[in-house]
Amino acid sequence: MKLLMTALAAVGMASGSAVAQSPVVIKFASAFAPTSINNQETIPAFIKAVEEAAGGTIRIEHYPGGTLGPNPIAQLKLVEDGVVDIAEVVAAYTPGRFPELEIFELPFVFDSTVEASLTALEMYEAELLSGFDNLELVGIAEVGPYYLHTSDPVRSPADISGLKLRVGGPVQGAMAEALGAVAVGGIPAPQIAENISRGVVDGSPMDLGNVYNFRIADTAKYHVINVPLGNVAVMFPMNQAKYDSLPPEAKAAFDEFSGEWFTRVLAENLDKQNEQSLASLQEDPEHELVEFSEADVAAMEETLAPLVEPFRTAREGVDLYEEMIAARDAVRATR
Repeated sequence: MKLLMTALAAVGMASGSAVAQSPVVIKFASAFAPTSINNQETIPAFIKAVEEAAGGTIRIEHYPGGTLGPNPIAQLKLVEDGVVDIAEVVAAYTPGRFPELEIFELPFVFDSTVEASLTALEMYEAELLSGFDNLELVGIAEVGPYYLHTSDPVRSPADISGLKLRVGGPVQGAMAEALGAVAVGGIPAPQIAENISRGVVDGSPMDLGNVYNFRIADTAKYHVINVPLGNVAVMFPMNQAKYDSLPPEAKAAFDEFSGEWFTRVLAENLDKQNEQSLASLQEDPEHELVEFSEADVAAMEETLAPLVEPFRTAREGVDLYEEMIAARDAVRATR
């Protein structure tokens, strides 16, 4: 009997130890294609780094291609509802939730995704960005700059007038209207190409890398490449309760590789993708890359300058535009 009890106690202790050592499972979702650079390179690199640093206390399961929910617009709700723990979220798909991030859609501000992304992270850490209640920001990519891609020739600003342009947020909408175009909202990025082919829209602002990811290059053959039309926030929020529940070693691993590490890797890969896509467009005789004259670009800057004003007074006592420029200049000084 003593031997039996000893054996049972040993089994119980071993079982308890196994339960205690079972890794916490974290579901990392993306509605975008498994072949996107985020899903193919960046997220796997992040998962590998965090899991190794966490010492076996967590296992991060990657679900690209909309496996846990295909609608890009619903990704934030999936995180908040605990269906997934982390997701790739386009901020503009939740209008009004992250109002300060709309400032990054202003044209003629940023030269790259890296520059804009690190600026956004600086503003987040300075508590200048709202909407993150019950969320832990793992990383943020301010994708861009965006450029104009159309199915019909656009060789000067005058050619934009009257075009139907898909827009992804209020700033893009105001920008299109200021240039004389008709702003068309409510079209998620994966549906842009289809809507161009059907004639619903004549084109869209988009970063160069995603011209191929979303098959826009199949239907839009004209690309204005010297007029940067702002950047768009793609965030990776984590359910706050899930983050708070992590064992200390796992939380320390997330703290080490979230924030600047993940944001920089995200942005560097996206800029690499932009360069590769530009090279592909340049080599393809079916595509025409357009550069407006210096005078035309200057005139567009003047036309779009008033878009800045609402951000100067959006928050009492804070000029968000000046805060963004100061953060951007600080990023430029350290690069």
